[in-house]
Amino acid sequence: MKFLRITTPVLLALCSLLPLSAAADTVVDLNLYHVMQVRDTGEEVSSLYTMAGEASVSFKSPNEGNVRGDVALSIVDMFKSGNWIPVVQIDRAYLRVRFPSFRLTAGKTRVGWGDGMLFNAADVLFGSTDTGVNLQDQELRTSTKWLTSVNIPLGAFSFVEAVVVPPEDLADAELWKTTLGARYYTTVGSMKVETGAAYRADHTSGNPTGQVVSPYIALQGNVGADWYVATSANLAYPEDIAEELKDSWMLSAGLFHLVNVGWQGTLSFRLETLVRPFGDWEATNEADKNYGLYLYPEISYAPSDTWSLSLRSIVSPLDMSAVVMVGGSWNVLQGFSFNGYVTANAGESDDAFPWQSASALSPSVSATVGMSWVY
Repeated sequence: MKFLRITTPVLLALCSLLPLSAAADTVVDLNLYHVMQVRDTGEEVSSLYTMAGEASVSFKSPNEGNVRGDVALSIVDMFKSGNWIPVVQIDRAYLRVRFPSFRLTAGKTRVGWGDGMLFNAADVLFGSTDTGVNLQDQELRTSTKWLTSVNIPLGAFSFVEAVVVPPEDLADAELWKTTLGARYYTTVGSMKVETGAAYRADHTSGNPTGQVVSPYIALQGNVGADWYVATSANLAYPEDIAEELKDSWMLSAGLFHLVNVGWQGTLSFRLETLVRPFGDWEATNEADKNYGLYLYPEISYAPSDTWSLSLRSIVSPLDMSAVVMVGGSWNVLQGFSFNGYVTANAGESDDAFPWQSASALSPSVSATVGMSWVY
C-alpha cells in the first residue's frame, strides 16, 4: 500500500534518532482502517469504500526535572482530488520550564481553559463551540497552535497566566493581529473558579481593522457527579458593542459521572449543553445554523481493561436532528486493538444533521473498521 511505502522510511528515519535521545519516552501509534460510506443526496445514493492509515511518533521527556518537552509528528492520509495523499504534520512541539517564581511554556501545544469534552464556552483561544467534529476520535478537541505562555503561581491552587499567539496566516502576519490572552485561576472551597479574556483581530464583520475582546468566567465542582459551567461573549470594536455582545453571548454546562460496575467494569455518563440566548430558537432553513441550543450526551462502558463500548451523539433539539456514533474497541494483545465505529445522521434535508446532503463531507452513514498498534 502506498501509505505504508511512504510512511515506513519516515518512521525508520525517526526511529534511528532514538539512540541519540535515549532519555525520551518514545511511542509509535499506527492505525489502519477500512472506511465505508453511504451518501444520499436526495437524487441518488452513492457509496465509497477505501482503506486508509495514520501513523504518529512522539518523543516525550521523562516526568522529572525542571525542563520537560514533547514532540509529536504524524503521517496522515488526506483525501484530495480523488486520491489519498500522505501528509506529515507537527501535532505538538513544545517545552515547559519551571523557574523558581514562574512556569514557561513555548511551542506548538494547546492551552486548556475551562472544562468540556465538546462544548466549552471558556475556550476563547481555540474555540470549542462548533459541531463539526469527528465523534470517532478519542479526543474531540485536539487542535494546537504556536504560542508562548507564562504561568505565575499565587498559592497551592491559584495562579495567573498570560498567553501570546502569533498570527497563523504568514501572508498577513501583522503585529496587531497577534492574539493575547490572560486568566486567573483559584479555588473557593472545593469549587474551581477561573476568569479571563482573549484579544484578537476580528474580520467576521468584513471590517479589516476589527478587534474583539472575549471575556469569560468558568466554574467547576462536584455534587456526586462532576459539574462545570462557563459563559463568554465578545466585545467588538469599532462595531456596535451591544449588538456583538448579544450575538456572541453563549453558555456551556456539563455533568460527568463514573461508576464501577462488576469486578473490573466502569460505566460513565456525560451530558453537555451549549446555549446561545439570542440565537435561533425555531427551526430554520438557513445553511449556517445559529441555533440557541445543542446537546452532547455520551455513555461509555468498559466491562474490563480490554473491552470498551461507547455511544456519542450531538443533538439539535430545535429541529429534532442528531448525529449518532456507536463503537467499540478490543485490546487483543499488548498494545494491539481491533476498533469499529458506525456514525449516522438523523434529520431532514434542511436540519443541522441531515440524512440527505449534497456535501461529500457529510455522508448519511459511515462505518470504520480497523486496527491499531501502540508500541
